[in-house]
Amino acid sequence: MTTCVIGSLRNLARLQDIAEILRQKGQKVLVPIDTSSAHFADRVKTKNEFMKSMYEQIKSCDAVLVANDTPRGGLEGYIGPNTFLQLGMAMALDKRLYALAKWDKNLPYDEELEAMGINVIDIQQRF
Repeated sequence: MTTCVIGSLRNLARLQDIAEILRQKGQKVLVPIDTSSAHFADRVKTKNEFMKSMYEQIKSCDAVLVANDTPRGGLEGYIGPNTFLQLGMAMALDKRLYALAKWDKNLPYDEELEAMGINVIDIQQRF
């Protein structure tokens, strides 16, 4: 089974830690590329390339795990716009969807997240 670990790139170290735990359990894991490097001078082009690369990763995986157990901007279970976009891609490709935490009901796309059928991993199974 191949799992794509997604979430805010501000928490890239957390995504990589979760990926390593899954690898130790014998799973193949894909994580986003780090786009924070200075060689990405054109931000719009960088985001375009990032979205395309994530689509290719999501196409090749069986499941998507959102590492959303770190609060951000006063919201618990934060899922930002890029992660939301990736979840939409995964849903359209019939991938299994998981999250480490229930997202905040105040997110503007709460109903859409509910409609995606994301499975929240039981707290006892967290990383």
